[in-house]
Amino acid sequence: MSKSAPTSIKIENWPAFDLQLWQTATKRGDFLEADGKAAHWSDATLFQVQKGYGKWLFHLTAEGTLSSQELQPPIDRVSENQLRSYLERLKAQGLASQTIASRIVDLSEAIRVMQPKADITILRELSGTLQQRATPSRKKHARIKPPKEIWQACLGYMEQSIQDNPAPNINQASRFRDALSLGLLAQRPLRRRNIYGLVLGEHLTFDDGIWYCDIPGNETKDGSPISFTLPEDERFCTAFMHYLLVSRQRLLQAPGLTNDKLQNIIGPLWVSTRGRAMTSHAFYYGITRISDELLGTPLNPHLLRDCAASALSSDAPEYILAASRILGHSDLATTLGHYEQSSMLAAGANLASTMEELQQQALAGVAPLTDDLNLPFLAIDEVLA
Repeated sequence: MSKSAPTSIKIENWPAFDLQLWQTATKRGDFLEADGKAAHWSDATLFQVQKGYGKWLFHLTAEGTLSSQELQPPIDRVSENQLRSYLERLKAQGLASQTIASRIVDLSEAIRVMQPKADITILRELSGTLQQRATPSRKKHARIKPPKEIWQACLGYMEQSIQDNPAPNINQASRFRDALSLGLLAQRPLRRRNIYGLVLGEHLTFDDGIWYCDIPGNETKDGSPISFTLPEDERFCTAFMHYLLVSRQRLLQAPGLTNDKLQNIIGPLWVSTRGRAMTSHAFYYGITRISDELLGTPLNPHLLRDCAASALSSDAPEYILAASRILGHSDLATTLGHYEQSSMLAAGANLASTMEELQQQALAGVAPLTDDLNLPFLAIDEVLA
């Protein structure tokens, strides 16, 4: 297989001036020195923006202009003509409109943190225009499913599997695992990095018949810890216990366990057919495969977060602030702008009416209902119950 042509310059090959600015922007300070503007970004965000800026440098190199501009501040290399040329290059690479818009966001964010005093108005305006014009690469709204529908499909499959395969083989155990992970994500819409990495005895603990989940802030995207309990209804508990005592043990190629061993189970929650912790890719594939089988459409972990936010905004818009907390958004606009995929007329009418009531309550000095939602992670089934 031939390698594809590079489209980005790796950070070690950046101009020395740019590299110094980036290192300053991402450096954590001490009591005598302030943190850089990007010092608190997650690793994923740092990598994304770094890669995006590398693509811009690649473009300038291909245009033959970077060599004469290496000592110039990054913003001084940005012009309307150069941006037009950059957009044409990205289009020629066959990128979707949303991806192209993201590349401009990456460039804007990189220069913003590298040159805090720079005027990046031209980039912000271009970014806004591209995002307004961008069309979804896939018809995501057509694949949105209510969380209850997803859970019921998973539950039906698991209960039938327990009845038909009380002593499952490897393949049956892995499919049961995938159905459980899909159903759990429908009710607890964590990011993939957090759900696939759950560890029994570390993130998940069992106490007095209840499973508690605690994810520290250093493992979450926004740095805030996540704490919640797994569903406590009998049917979920039966399926979850069967996975831990039977299916997971089968994947580990170990004998089944009895109920009294639940508190002693440790190790990765999701186990592969090779008896090891599932990788992020394997977890993603398992979710999309089982959802396509049970629901007729592939649902990936990120899309399941859309499903959760859509259900909240259309069925219980008074909890729209809770949606932000459930999904780990620091800005409500993110929830409203990127996750409202339900019927725009019905949900929009409900949401507008509710927001008007909240505004009236605020003017009257009445605390809104959502002020009582002081849990760091409120489960969607608790909101929509």
